Amino acid sequence: MIRGGTICKTLLKIDGHDIPKAASIMAQAFVKDDPLYQHILPDETTRLQVLNIFFHRYIEMLYPYSDLLTTSENYEAVALVFHSERQAETMRSKAKYMKQIAFAIIKSLPICRIIGVRGFIRGISILLSMSSSWLAMLGDQEYMHLDMLVVQEQYRGQGHVSKIINPLIAECRRKNIMCSLETQTLSNLPIYEHYQFHTVKVIPLPNSSLEQYCMVYRPDGDLPGNH
Repeated sequence: MIRGGTICKTLLKIDGHDIPKAASIMAQAFVKDDPLYQHILPDETTRLQVLNIFFHRYIEMLYPYSDLLTTSENYEAVALVFHSERQAETMRSKAKYMKQIAFAIIKSLPICRIIGVRGFIRGISILLSMSSSWLAMLGDQEYMHLDMLVVQEQYRGQGHVSKIINPLIAECRRKNIMCSLETQTLSNLPIYEHYQFHTVKVIPLPNSSLEQYCMVYRPDGDLPGNH
């Protein structure tokens, strides 16, 4: 792991060869608490196995455009932070990104042996509905996107969320850019609102009570759509 990186010297950037460990920690955290993955994977007996594969391939796909961060070598908290400026808006870069998505899906095909082809397709469809495509409303402005943030169960309530989010906010202020995130967990809203994130869009999942809350922090307090 590398201390510092592009955000904060108090955080560690996780190397690519440690992606499986980070993915396992995320799977453990999401398996019980996240309504989206409970909806996608209703069978509790296979959910953890599927999430381990999914997060491994998902992080691998986004790793070139993101920082995979942790609070210490104990991995108390793990976050995947996407940087928009790393994804150049050229035909070549877009083609490369689409290729990485295709590879991620192909590498995730072992999930079919666990939940079947129909379950796999259903999961992909739901994830597309609850995706980060809403970020298009930010236009061509530079931003950081807090794609995922988990705290291991034994370390919760010890300030590790602040150890991740406060450096992100400080970097946004320094660069005068936005930070975005989304959550499907209603109880998370007050936590993020504490850090001055505001809900700018709510996306309902068809044929479900599930909703995605799309949130943005801006240093100047001027939210998308206020112009």
